[in-house]
Amino acid sequence: MLILAHQPPLAIGNLRAIHQHPEHAQLLIKTLRPEAVARRFDAPGRWYKRVPRARQYTGFVRELKEYVALAARATHGIAPVARMVGIVETDLGIGLVSEKIVDAHGALAPSLHAIYRQNGGASAWTDAALDTLLDELLRFNVIVGDLHASNIVYGTDSRGGAPRLVLVDGFGEKNLLPLKSLSRWLNQRNTRRVYRRLRQVLTRPVSSWGPPVRAG
Repeated sequence: MLILAHQPPLAIGNLRAIHQHPEHAQLLIKTLRPEAVARRFDAPGRWYKRVPRARQYTGFVRELKEYVALAARATHGIAPVARMVGIVETDLGIGLVSEKIVDAHGALAPSLHAIYRQNGGASAWTDAALDTLLDELLRFNVIVGDLHASNIVYGTDSRGGAPRLVLVDGFGEKNLLPLKSLSRWLNQRNTRRVYRRLRQVLTRPVSSWGPPVRAG
């Protein structure tokens, strides 16, 4: 079992926290925040959240499944999602392990949210990178559940290639009836819809944005 409780997380989201893997510098571990789990899954009236067999870990299963599906179906190239490594037991519960996306100096890659705040908004290269991201999401038929500036980062990993925008969570089929898995047309229509919504959000003044939130 890995001990994570003694080290502060690298980032905290609504449901998850991101930790540096204590034994492998190139890996990250996502865990669930107990207070968020209690609020989302254990509160009165939230019985439907407890129906799935994996319960609070359903999101982990969803992302692992989508990563495996993409690997099985992609014949050329690499889908723009973080490389999933597996699961691990920690003192904070089950952790989802993924490879770290890094910048040119080997540091944790910045989120699109951080890039916009640093640059004061959009630029020609971010617009081009976003267009490329959409093209790749459509080409690889990635099932996108959530697409926002905090779960997209810009960098590279061990798979190589030039720096690009990569989705680090929020992918995989959410629906009980897996329509996006069954229909490429429906999935791509949804991808375009969430992409348009992201671009609309990105047009708002950066000064009105809150602090970046990662990992669910």
